This record gives sequence, structure tokens and C-alpha cells, in this order.
Amino acid sequence: MDLLAIGKRIGLSFTEINDLRCQDLIDLARSFTGSDNEEETKEATQDDIDAFYGR
Repeated sequence: MDLLAIGKRIGLSFTEINDLRCQDLIDLARSFTGSDNEEETKEATQDDIDAFYGR
């Protein structure tokens, strides 16, 4: 159901959704939202935590 909702939110018809594999639909949604750019994360330091909490 979630994949159907995702497909409809990005403007696909049920026929178009039906033509896609699940992974293709997920890849398309990531490309559509720009979420395919995995940002590099770093481990938070104590200074980062203090800055976040305003200490």
C-alpha cells in the first residue's frame, strides 16, 4: 500500500505503477524527491552536542 501511495504522490497512474518493479518505483521516488544524494555523515563530537543544546 505504501508503494501505491508513493507512486500516486509523484503523479503516476495505477497502470504506470503496475508496470514498474518495486525497486524501480523506489528508485524513481528517490530521484523525484532528490533523496538519492546520500550525504556523508560524521560522528557528533561533544562540541556539536553542546552547540545543539545551547550550552
